[in-house]
Amino acid sequence: MAEKKIGRRQFIKTAGTAGIGLGAAGILGSSVKVRKATAAQTRSIPKTPIKIASVSFLTGAAAAPFGIPGDNAYKLCAEEINKNGGIMGRKIELKSFDEAGGADAQVKLARKFILEDKVDVILGYISSGNCKAVLPLSDELGGLIIAYDCGTHVLMEEKRSPYKVPKYTLGFRSSAHLGIDNIGLALYIKQYYPGIKKVAAINPDYAWGRDSYLVFETAIKELVPGVEVVKALWPKLFTTDYTAHISALIGSGAEVIHSALWGGDAVTFTKQAIGMGLFKKARMAYSRGEPYPQEVGMDYPEGQIICCAGTHYFLYPPTDKWPRNKWFVEEFQKRYNKYPTYPCYHAYQAIYTYKAAVEKAGALVGGWPSKEEISQAASELSIETPSGILTIGEDHNGREDVLVGISKKVKGYPFPILDPDRMAIFPAHQVNAPAGIRTEDWINSWKA
Repeated sequence: MAEKKIGRRQFIKTAGTAGIGLGAAGILGSSVKVRKATAAQTRSIPKTPIKIASVSFLTGAAAAPFGIPGDNAYKLCAEEINKNGGIMGRKIELKSFDEAGGADAQVKLARKFILEDKVDVILGYISSGNCKAVLPLSDELGGLIIAYDCGTHVLMEEKRSPYKVPKYTLGFRSSAHLGIDNIGLALYIKQYYPGIKKVAAINPDYAWGRDSYLVFETAIKELVPGVEVVKALWPKLFTTDYTAHISALIGSGAEVIHSALWGGDAVTFTKQAIGMGLFKKARMAYSRGEPYPQEVGMDYPEGQIICCAGTHYFLYPPTDKWPRNKWFVEEFQKRYNKYPTYPCYHAYQAIYTYKAAVEKAGALVGGWPSKEEISQAASELSIETPSGILTIGEDHNGREDVLVGISKKVKGYPFPILDPDRMAIFPAHQVNAPAGIRTEDWINSWKA
């Protein structure tokens, strides 16, 4: 499949105009008119509940900032859907499961869900490694799997462009991949810190960290010619002592430090970096840093670049302009005494994408659709979410706008929020590679 190359000047000119605004206009996809089935085409609708298995980290370092909030959002959404009549009249029976234990344990659990428990759909996975191991089971075993959070772009992309679209028949992802985070960071740095000369990086030494840094490095070198990477560090996952890494970063002379550290690792690193004075020497750029000011509290430093894994932020879209975000934030805070973070928004997207795809397919076939029909209906589906508009591409990847900002202490909040005057929204077409084109190949095509 041929792809028209985008010149650097044209791309940067477009990037420079990205500012605050509701991102719906930037989302790919179009509305779909649903044809109602005729009487001769109608099917029955089962009387039994819809069996949904939701999988998130409920124990371990990733539980508090990611897994438990995401699981709480699943419960909130399932209750809301059931209160409003369920999905095509069927109520949801939601059961939560722990993602801990590694990829082998998750493969074994997913096999049980599909072959023994006969679940209707699996919604889950934060770990990119777990996603890469489990998602192939969708086609192998005939089970519908929606990856709700795992971010590696290679989950759906082959090694060469063009690649097969879609990669999986029954598997898809209801959120955008790490391309939007790291391209968004590079665009933000280009817009707000165009004179930057030196960058460094600290990322976990496995697929998520390596892939995140690859995309960021490729994008920043394209958008900011002449920038030098002075240090790239690769601590092991679940490192508890970052003092040597922090000392190396302080000594590197970097002005901005890229990081895809997440969960307890990000919290531990940040607290140790505060104590060692790193934030007085350089500015961090966290690819999915939105939960950490709330996790660390008022000790979290101002002036750090934070990406929200989409436009997933409790203050955006403004609740007076986007009622769904107002409902979601208020209900979540009332139940759990915290503001929802981006894993919560991702959980919302997964369960409501499933609902919308079932209803779209059901209207076409005149009854309860098959897993294959649900998956087909999800392709190029657009839905309203608390964060704006989500579209599932023909490659079964979610496509979203991305929000990037700077941390600032503001009266009335017990942790730094994003500075309202320095938030930027980059539209989906600017941060998501087209279907069939590898993210790195797409970034390289920006060259004039």
